[in-house]
Amino acid sequence: MNENSSRRNGKPASCEPCRLNKTKCDHGHPKCDRCRQRGIEERCFYHPAPLTKPRHTAAESGTGESRPLRRKRRSKQNPDSGVVFAPPSPARGDKLADAVAADVYHPGFLGPGSYAVLLPQDVEPGSGGRCEREESVASERSDRELTHQHTLSKSMRYQMASDVLSTLRHYNSIRELILWYNTSNEAGVIPAQLQIDAINALESVVDKHDLRHKSPGPELIAQVLESTARPFIFSQSLEAHDFHILHSGENLRFEILGCLLATAGRSLTYGFSPDMFNNPENRGMQSRFTDELLRASTTCLFLTTMLATVNDITIWMYYENYLFTGTMCGYAGPPAWRRIGELSTQIYALGIHQEKKCANAPTWLAETRRRIFCSSYNQDKSISTFLGRPIRISKRHTDISLPLDLADDEVTGDQAALELAIQALDPEGWNTKERWLRASWMRLRHISLRFREEILEFSFIKMDGNVEAQLLDISQRIRTSWETLPKHMRYWKTCWEEDVPAMVCLMLIVVHLTHWYSEFMIQKLLDYTPLTLNPALLRVSVDLLSNTLTLGTIRDRSYDVHRDMLQCMLLFGVPAASALATALREQHYNGQQFPTDVSRAEIIRLLSVLISHLDAAAHIENSGARQGEANYNLCRKASKIFTRVIDTVLDPKAVEEITPAGDALGLDLGLDLFSGPGLDGFEGMEFLGLGMGLGMNGNGNGIDAGVDWGALGPWNTWGGPV
Repeated sequence: MNENSSRRNGKPASCEPCRLNKTKCDHGHPKCDRCRQRGIEERCFYHPAPLTKPRHTAAESGTGESRPLRRKRRSKQNPDSGVVFAPPSPARGDKLADAVAADVYHPGFLGPGSYAVLLPQDVEPGSGGRCEREESVASERSDRELTHQHTLSKSMRYQMASDVLSTLRHYNSIRELILWYNTSNEAGVIPAQLQIDAINALESVVDKHDLRHKSPGPELIAQVLESTARPFIFSQSLEAHDFHILHSGENLRFEILGCLLATAGRSLTYGFSPDMFNNPENRGMQSRFTDELLRASTTCLFLTTMLATVNDITIWMYYENYLFTGTMCGYAGPPAWRRIGELSTQIYALGIHQEKKCANAPTWLAETRRRIFCSSYNQDKSISTFLGRPIRISKRHTDISLPLDLADDEVTGDQAALELAIQALDPEGWNTKERWLRASWMRLRHISLRFREEILEFSFIKMDGNVEAQLLDISQRIRTSWETLPKHMRYWKTCWEEDVPAMVCLMLIVVHLTHWYSEFMIQKLLDYTPLTLNPALLRVSVDLLSNTLTLGTIRDRSYDVHRDMLQCMLLFGVPAASALATALREQHYNGQQFPTDVSRAEIIRLLSVLISHLDAAAHIENSGARQGEANYNLCRKASKIFTRVIDTVLDPKAVEEITPAGDALGLDLGLDLFSGPGLDGFEGMEFLGLGMGLGMNGNGNGIDAGVDWGALGPWNTWGGPV
């Protein structure tokens, strides 16, 4: 019997020795000696798993000698015979079939258009009853493991888990960073007490396993992996102060670790320095610690994707990791764009984009879900605007309510006190005591960014009378909505001199910029030219740029404002400055005067101050724009282009002397600005798809080079995890 005839209909058939000896693998399929001699002894024909039944050794068979069988060379007559690639050898204790339960791969929430609705429903014919739509219909439950879907072997999971748990040698510093963040940060999304309870409960694990001084042991690694793989189940009667019991301490899960490590990292990047870094000898350690926190938090994302079904803490982890990734890699970096997509995927899987998912949860958790959804929606609109890319989370597919304007301690406190606090709100859900709360900022930005979603739909639509009318309607609604906001939530310029905390003033100005940037987008889309005859665009641009630069006057030493300021400059200041610089350049060449309420001198002063801040950012420790950091290239390019415009309009003769006709000056002047080393990626871009450009040729003549300030330039390659 030859090897080719041993196959029937494409499947292996048992050969004569197999039929005589009835030799079979543990999967019940024929396995002949000839197959073993061909080097496939570790596998059966049908399954990739190794044999679990012991094989007879040479000693057992009476030969007195045990040695491996040699692999036969392929026959020249039959080159296709034999194994081309040997199967990989698993590590000790690591089976090729090692995987996680099939439950992990359940798709999660499925909407009314899903196959769940199309399946026959369990309602008796003629009963007239109406069956409820199922929220999720997954594959049939089975004890079988989905080996083919699992990409992390057991040894890989253990190594990744060990790396994450090793960061807890810095538990004291991580706890200090978490506490500072939740005490000082005005823009936190997760109610503060929930994170504080989780980090405090973690201390018992750190002490029990002496993680400050020792590496995590196999017992702890296995325990946390097992906890993470368990379904995350809670009752409607669960109190907020007991929530940490389900995911921290002895029930520690990687979702909460990923969330806490990302929050600690963000706290570190925004200038808070734990005691361990106060020693000058440890100064260089801070950047390495920040990288380690991002790497560990991102590792938690990968682990939980493979181990656990999506739950509320999964969403928290993805949200905090997205913010941390954006801070470290820049919003133009591929990791940030990838993370916001993953975050939206997890949100839809859990189903918290629908109000009924909040209605079936405890009140404190329902409010937390509304907060995390609205904040994720806000981030999605910001980065989509920033990059000129499609949104991931649309208001068209959600009916979730705004979070109530409640303090964190009210949300996570006693249920009776929470009910009283809810009753004290006005009909729109705002607090009536003129308090500035974390939830207040989420509500404000969500209201503003719902308009942003409408505007983004017009970015690539050809302008006509109908489109113009729709944009003007949105513009009017933007103004009306601002007037209907509580008065204490609307930014006023003198708040800095009044008895208003500096951090509140910062949030007021950020909300103001977010709201009115939508108006800036509308006016740019309307594209009235020349710009000197577009007073609406010039006014909103001056407002955006001047208010952005106001952040440079903050003198509160308890908080490092530089990173927040740079973010506002890039999101709002640079685009507004681009419009003003373009108008200034046009006015210089065509002589058209600015409207009476727009000052040419003020525009020049504002651009000059912006240039100084962009230059200074390269030398400020926590700006995020030092050499090698995410925003360094953009700040350098923006500074050079705006400087060129100012030089041209103030002293054109000096510029002509510096710029020989037809001479390419690399990064300094002209279109050659975009050909410098490491700065490729700007060619052909248009700001938000709106055609905002400031390129100029060597003679100083205006040419729209299509610079995309909204995209923040090319991503600076960074060695952190993506």
